[in-house]
Amino acid sequence: MIDSPLLFPVKLVDDKIIVLDETQLPFKEEYLEVKNLKEALGVLEKMKTRAFGQVLLFFYCCVIEKIPPLQIAVKFKEKRPTFDFLMLANLVEKISQGENLKEAVFSFVNSFDKARRKRAQYLAKILPNPANILTICNINGELLYLHEELEKLQKKTCFYVCETRPYLQGTRLTFWELNRNNIPSKLICDNQAAVLMEKKMVNCIVVGADRASTKGDIINKIGTYCLAVLGKYFHIPFYALIQYPRSIDIEEVEIEERSQEEVFMFLEKNVGKIESIYPCFDITPSGYVKECIKLNCD
Repeated sequence: MIDSPLLFPVKLVDDKIIVLDETQLPFKEEYLEVKNLKEALGVLEKMKTRAFGQVLLFFYCCVIEKIPPLQIAVKFKEKRPTFDFLMLANLVEKISQGENLKEAVFSFVNSFDKARRKRAQYLAKILPNPANILTICNINGELLYLHEELEKLQKKTCFYVCETRPYLQGTRLTFWELNRNNIPSKLICDNQAAVLMEKKMVNCIVVGADRASTKGDIINKIGTYCLAVLGKYFHIPFYALIQYPRSIDIEEVEIEERSQEEVFMFLEKNVGKIESIYPCFDITPSGYVKECIKLNCD
């Protein structure tokens, strides 16, 4: 049985939002209580939750706050500019028409999870046997679904997990949840990917995507583009799991620049003036992507 709090890292209990503090994993499984928009924005800014957690946080804020979703989206976007919160606001308006908002949101989250399972089923069918999968960052438990489906097809599997600097989501989240479920996996430094590909230790790449265009371009955690370029060079297929592709010029999307101090998170002491560059995401053009797999895949 799949066991990972990352599948649903944010929950709505009564009128309070309960958020898994992803920055504390894997050492502590702690939860934060969020009672209003201001507290939600603080959680967002401090990277306490991300990816699907951000989506859930936004939806549940729309439930507990009595202001239009668009206003909430604008506030969220100020904290995390690359993510398409304006699209989520339109989605909330759409799913809540003529329904109780709380019930509509719960129904949507349930259908979203069913779609994730279906997508994993589709991907498992097209991956090779054995499937030696290279990944980066974290896809909120969906790799657990993928492994389950690969097992049903009697395909052998091993996940090669990039550490994903500087927040180490690959180490602290993906590798942790795979090990928690006794799934074959190996942690690698981000700069080992080319060597693994050259030695044919991996034969497919699977990543998530925070944004996607209808042309097949994606925006994802910084480091994704490197894997795509290497995959193209070594003839290794690159698959992106996407949600709601839009007809946009992806080059015009604002890429979030995080504080340069975050690159030096490993330092325990003040070492004087330090400088770095930390764009949180990068853009992978469609030419490097074998297939973008949407939630409504067939």
